Amino acid sequence: MSSATATPNTASTSLVNNDEYTFDAFEDGSSKLVGEQQLTKLNQFAVDYAQQIWQIEEALDETLSESSDLNVDPVSLYIRPYEQQDIIELIKTEHKIFNKVMLVFASLTNQIRILKETAELKFYQPLIVFGEITGEASEGDVQVEVGRLLPFMIDLSAFVNRCYAITRNVVSQLASCYQNQTTAFTKFFKNVHLQTVFYSLADLFTVLITLDQVVTQNQALSSSWGRFQRMVKSVRAEPGKYGVAEEERLFQLEKLLLSLKGQLLEGYIFQSCVQQEFDFPGVVDVRNNKQLKAEFSLNVKSIFGLLSAKIMDSSELYLREKFPGMLGLYTFYISIFKDITDKSFFKQVWELTKRVPMVSIYNNVIWYPADFIATLMPGMIKIVGNPDIQGARREYLKIVDKEFAQRVKSYYLQVSRWMVRMESGSLNNRGGFWDANLSRIGQIIQGILLSYHISHLFKTMIGLHMSLTAPLKPSDVRRLFQCAELLKSIQGTFHRRTAMISAHISLMTQQLTTIITNKLDVVRARYTGKSNYSDTELDVIMALTLTSDLLTGVVTPERLIIIKLCLNVIYQANLLKDPDMEELRLHVKRLEFVSDIHASIRRVCDCSLLFWARDLFPTYLQYLYDNPSQANSLQYTMTGMKDVVSILEKAIHVENPGTLIDSYRDELEDMVEKNIINPLGKDIETDLRLRIHAFLNVAEKDPFKSGIKEFGRFLELKPIRFFDKTIDIKSRIEHYLDTTFYNLNTVALFDWKTYSEMRNMAFYKYGLNLLEVHLPGATLEQGLDVLEIMRNIHIFVARYNYNLNNQIFIQRSSNSKTLNTINITHIANSIRTHGAGIMNTTVNFAFQYLKQKFSIFSEFLFDDQIKSRLYKNLKYFRENKEQLGNMYPYEMAIEFEKDIRQLGITEAGLSFLDQFRILITYIGNAMGYIRLVRSGGLLYTSNAIKFVPDLKKIPSFEELVAKHQLSPETLDASKNLDNVIENLSINVSEGTEYFKMLVTVFANEFRNVNNQHLRNFYAIVPPLTINFIDHIINAKDKLFKKSKAIGAESLQFTDDGFAIGLAYILKLLDQNREFDSLHWFDRISKKYTEDQARILAEANARGLKEDQNQLSIKKVKNLQQEFELFKYSFSGARIFFKD
Repeated sequence: MSSATATPNTASTSLVNNDEYTFDAFEDGSSKLVGEQQLTKLNQFAVDYAQQIWQIEEALDETLSESSDLNVDPVSLYIRPYEQQDIIELIKTEHKIFNKVMLVFASLTNQIRILKETAELKFYQPLIVFGEITGEASEGDVQVEVGRLLPFMIDLSAFVNRCYAITRNVVSQLASCYQNQTTAFTKFFKNVHLQTVFYSLADLFTVLITLDQVVTQNQALSSSWGRFQRMVKSVRAEPGKYGVAEEERLFQLEKLLLSLKGQLLEGYIFQSCVQQEFDFPGVVDVRNNKQLKAEFSLNVKSIFGLLSAKIMDSSELYLREKFPGMLGLYTFYISIFKDITDKSFFKQVWELTKRVPMVSIYNNVIWYPADFIATLMPGMIKIVGNPDIQGARREYLKIVDKEFAQRVKSYYLQVSRWMVRMESGSLNNRGGFWDANLSRIGQIIQGILLSYHISHLFKTMIGLHMSLTAPLKPSDVRRLFQCAELLKSIQGTFHRRTAMISAHISLMTQQLTTIITNKLDVVRARYTGKSNYSDTELDVIMALTLTSDLLTGVVTPERLIIIKLCLNVIYQANLLKDPDMEELRLHVKRLEFVSDIHASIRRVCDCSLLFWARDLFPTYLQYLYDNPSQANSLQYTMTGMKDVVSILEKAIHVENPGTLIDSYRDELEDMVEKNIINPLGKDIETDLRLRIHAFLNVAEKDPFKSGIKEFGRFLELKPIRFFDKTIDIKSRIEHYLDTTFYNLNTVALFDWKTYSEMRNMAFYKYGLNLLEVHLPGATLEQGLDVLEIMRNIHIFVARYNYNLNNQIFIQRSSNSKTLNTINITHIANSIRTHGAGIMNTTVNFAFQYLKQKFSIFSEFLFDDQIKSRLYKNLKYFRENKEQLGNMYPYEMAIEFEKDIRQLGITEAGLSFLDQFRILITYIGNAMGYIRLVRSGGLLYTSNAIKFVPDLKKIPSFEELVAKHQLSPETLDASKNLDNVIENLSINVSEGTEYFKMLVTVFANEFRNVNNQHLRNFYAIVPPLTINFIDHIINAKDKLFKKSKAIGAESLQFTDDGFAIGLAYILKLLDQNREFDSLHWFDRISKKYTEDQARILAEANARGLKEDQNQLSIKKVKNLQQEFELFKYSFSGARIFFKD
């Protein structure tokens, strides 16, 4: 291609030669546009690809929105180093005196560290939970609780005594070293300030002060102890009454209780420590030791200077917790040396108490420095006048309340920024690998610092409001729980990045040790090349050598203690500038921090204090419910509420600490149920109803006034892990709606469509998968049990009507809109439940019932009024049979019914004939029930036998098992199987004719000559049928009337019990032929035909139109139809009893 500076001649020449064709030198910018478009596409491709990668990571890994639970995860890393060598093996140099001094103070410092850990792990927790949840127990129970606590208190007394002994030992060792008369002072300690030892002594004083505060602030402990003492006194006063023989041991117990109370429960644990005797004449002189006094004063002021400079700084970490120890050291200094001359220093200390008026030293245990000074140094208060301590606290609380909202908002932004950086996994590597590693250490420390400051603010707010009984604003309650949410978010981030942190621990440690070694090499270089060393220089060289040796190994607490002591020796050389010394201290502190990082994370992110502030939890839940957009924070808060479990597990005053945990869990779960789940279910149900019934023109809510609640945010939450269970809000709401819809649908079955629409709306709007609530309109498989009917057959036959054709019993009346029915399927299910043997028992019960009813039946026909009328009517019929056409006269039956009514009626308007008809109906219902049981038995048998392929060729399983020589148990099982199959096959092929049995058992008695009064029964059948037809027509007519005055008992549409009862009795009396000789149904048919013809003839004679006689004709036809229906039912019933 030609150059852009080609001449015109060159261009024209190229036009002639196509092979040398080139573009013109003019640039119109199109190439740049194309390039920019390509860059834009490439950038978009990179963004889309990153988005896809992120989605894959989201699917495979946990997300920021999830809250990890350390107690649920099955595997965790424990990376705290453990020292396998004794301290005496670690301190090995060529300087024996140096070795001895280091060994003594390292051992004592390590002992104090162990005592501090023991107090935190063993003693604090049982004391602060005594009396929690269950409250102060009742009389008797409280003595049992203190009895369980007594061995623990004895151990605590021994622990306190051990602390006293360690304190005396430390002070004695310091006094032995820091005195002018000793060679050790002049050669070794003259310029060495063992700050590490004084820091440890301050830690020990912190432990004792904490024990004082834990005991005195738990009022239940002191009260229960007093009640236990009174019980022991009562028993000692009357030992015989309580069956106690060893009075001397009771006396010893009482002395022990008094001793423990005086030592531990009066709040004098720390005071007793500083007031014990430290001087041992001729051995150790403490009070008059000016060098020791000066050293104490120097270190107290040094610690105070550190606290004063850093305690409100953003880089502060664990300094507030050292304030009690510093004041303890100061109190010890004044108590031992009686030096109150430095009033300016005390004023500085008092000013610090104003800046830090309270310190949360352990969960809900609050320590007030001003109260501490007023109690242990009352004379010093006069230096600052007469301060208003409570007023100062209230003013401080006002400032905290005023700044609280802004500080929480600031922490929220800082935590969000920190979490993004931690989760990003990428660092600025421009400075190299080690710089990146240092940056990672800085990020981790920043997270710890954030947690510490948030935790301090959180504990300060709760502690001050609880101690001053000041009310909390609802908005501040929300922010308090937001602090807990931030703490658990930081802890969750650390937990998710555990693998990264653990992988970097060794690198961090290696880098920090390298930095420390390089700093110390500067000091070592000053001594290189010398041949003679002074005692001080020799000590520094030994310290440098020992430090370098210790840094080559794993950084354990024991090694760190020795390193700190060595640094105290090295600092006396003054070869490092102050900034270098400060940087060296910072790196050692970082090394100590990194060596036990997970313990630090758990400590600063602990939210156990929420247990003592759980009364605020409902207010927070109410806020969440009113602001569903914040629903995601619920998981973090619930995790924070669970932090106290590790403390509750250490409870000693109860037999099983699990009961406390269960009570606490149930209490919190009940709060969530009442404030979130229950109202959420009701509001979602209301919303669904309003949307489905929108056509009713329900007044719409104004979203600008009432707001819009996004209930779906709660339903989108993943199941919340809570103690040993999960709270799935979505599934609970689904269960609530399923239960509600089902219960309401059972009351009104016709509303199933509405609830189905609500179900669909719940799915599309809220993603709820509800069950179908449409209940089937068909008969249910399980009905009234056979046993219940059998035991109450007299009630059953009176309350149910029998339908012959469908073999079904229908309830006569019901208080609801539905009637119960009983059919063959119900009976088959009952037989399947109870076994086929229930059928014979049912027939036996029916037989007993029939005996009672037949007795009444006989008494009615034995009555002279009835017997005489029947005889009279039969006599007339026989004498006039030919004139009557061999048909029983209808008029005679009507007259008989009227005569019987004249004999009297009941309050319900029933004549004797009505009652006789009802009696026969009951008998027929009993027979119908027996028929139903038999049919149900056949259905059950057929269903049971259907798995047998051929009923004619059933093999003998017993023979087959014996042939193959199987086990005796198998042989017994085969015998049982053969018996079962045989019984089923017999029942299917033959069945049991219960009707024939009941005819046989009663027939002989009915046809006996002693029952001659029954021989004319067939003559009462015509009036009975007329009475029945009137009854059934009246009942059917009332079905179409809506009057509430009509009794439900009279509303019937079938009653075939009368037909089957009549057929049964005629068979028992062997009067079927006699009844047939009456030709009653022929007479009825003829009578109604004649009535219709007569009505038409009369209408024609009057000149009436056909439609004017419709009512009369319809009535006659209705009567004729009912008689025909009865005739069919009666004829069908008679078939059952044919021979």
